[in-house]
Amino acid sequence: MYVLSQMITYYTLGPLLLIIFGILTIINTHRHARVRVVPHNSGSSGRRTKGQLARMLLLKVCCHLILTTPFGVIYFLNALDPSTRTSNITAIRYICVLWAELDCFVSFFLYILSRSLYREELRRLFKFIQPQNHIKITIRHQQVENKPTA
Repeated sequence: MYVLSQMITYYTLGPLLLIIFGILTIINTHRHARVRVVPHNSGSSGRRTKGQLARMLLLKVCCHLILTTPFGVIYFLNALDPSTRTSNITAIRYICVLWAELDCFVSFFLYILSRSLYREELRRLFKFIQPQNHIKITIRHQQVENKPTA
């Protein structure tokens, strides 16, 4: 029962909800872009930002599906047909687990590679972390005479 609920929740319902809400978000941003009155001064930056957000959302959803679907398929096979639990399938399953783990941090690289604004913010963050004042410590070597005490 646990395996069935896990298969339905994580590997069927999760990707379906990502696809559905991703499409709805893109449709919603396009619908509000047509309805909203934009002053002449602002130019097309609002449309450009919404287009970039829609593109980024689509890219993130696609990457998530590409990275997690193979493990879901292997998990379905192993759960439904125990004869598929061979050493080759187990090796493929471990590779798919590693592949699915990439999903945890791939969004960081997607954001950094997608737009120069994110790269500039990352540079600013690293500059903030570095110490601002470089303190030089100099040690002077002094010769000390050893006088024997009697």
